[in-house]
Amino acid sequence: MKAINKWPGRHKIEELLPWYATGTLSRRDADRVEQALAGDRELARRYELVRQELAETTRLNETLGAPSARAMEKLFAAINAEEARAPRRRRRPISRARFLTSARDSAREKPSFTK
Repeated sequence: MKAINKWPGRHKIEELLPWYATGTLSRRDADRVEQALAGDRELARRYELVRQELAETTRLNETLGAPSARAMEKLFAAINAEEARAPRRRRRPISRARFLTSARDSAREKPSFTK
């Protein structure tokens, strides 16, 4: 078994654990993580912590519920007003649909350490 501090590249694998837990890694990176987990008990322990944190965060977020339509409208109006006060470049006003699409796309982004 490889020691934590002696295995070069372990840090990079550890950084991929949250995306591995959510199933959003490329097949190549997922294979690298699986191989590392099979040979490193400490990394496997840390992966279990990542999974527990993900489950707890998901549970907590689901209990919060979505903001009211009025709160969303107020937020978007404030964002649009702020953008109008400082027009650096022409921007489209933000809409709820554009905001939710952007947030969803950002959540899907994942780091890749393969070259």
